[in-house]
Amino acid sequence: MRQFLVYDLGGTFIKYALMDESGKVIEQNKVPSPTDNLDHLLDVMEEIAEEYKGKYEGAAVSMPGRIDTRKGIAYTGGAYGFIKDTPFAELLRERIGTDVVIANDGKCAAKAEVAQGSLKDVDNGAVIVLGTGTGGGIVLNHDVWMGRSGGAGELSALVCDLESLAKNGFSWQGMGSVFAGHGSATGLILRYAEIKGIPAMEALQTVNGISFFEAYDAGEKEAAEALEAFGMHTAIGIMSVQCVLDLERYAIGGGISARKEVTESIRNGIDKLFSGEFPLPFSKPEIVTCTFGNDANLLGALSFYTSMKD
Repeated sequence: MRQFLVYDLGGTFIKYALMDESGKVIEQNKVPSPTDNLDHLLDVMEEIAEEYKGKYEGAAVSMPGRIDTRKGIAYTGGAYGFIKDTPFAELLRERIGTDVVIANDGKCAAKAEVAQGSLKDVDNGAVIVLGTGTGGGIVLNHDVWMGRSGGAGELSALVCDLESLAKNGFSWQGMGSVFAGHGSATGLILRYAEIKGIPAMEALQTVNGISFFEAYDAGEKEAAEALEAFGMHTAIGIMSVQCVLDLERYAIGGGISARKEVTESIRNGIDKLFSGEFPLPFSKPEIVTCTFGNDANLLGALSFYTSMKD
């Protein structure tokens, strides 16, 4: 059975696995993400490869940023701010001595869901990954749509507030003007902070998904109100995509999607938006949860590798 080394570069951890061609995980582990410089990142990835030396025939990488998968270039790198127009696949190949394929993490999640998950039976759909920002992958004609430069489906920058964007531009101060400030785990925390009267920066340092749902499970009304508002605002973002692409199904992923209430809140928002008297000129999409949790990026990266190299 053929085996591959697969990396998932996250902002906090690098998850990695030795996987066979069917996607079965043989061994899996994680290490803290080095986000200080490129050499340090490649050093850590080389050390991981050394751990499995002789056991794999190629390497696949899921990573944040605008990625040209066919050229192997990372134009940006998300949390890896030092990545800019970097020939990442070639640099890693030189370090570990094997073929390397890189792909954006949102598109990897979509690739996994198309191949074996929640989008396997639809022609046109999308994956929305609720993380620090809003990751995404658009599926057209049962294939992940990459766009001209690999930037298709980057939903974090979807405009939600025209006046705010005109005033602040694309900046940290203008997060409320784009989808990342609403339809994300960060957006949920910010909505909760607003309702509780907690300063935003304080909330981002003291509240996370676990503590939020502890409050929710304890019956805190502010947490319930925040989740309902989050679901509606995420649904509005989905409507902005829907009016352009008229997709059949949206699969919701990311860490907080492990809670069924997250997908339910978004589905409820869609139901309310479609229940009005105004006749919308596009269809109502189905809202489901992604099949694959934390392994989606690994599975998708492997699928990108095999589809390009086989």
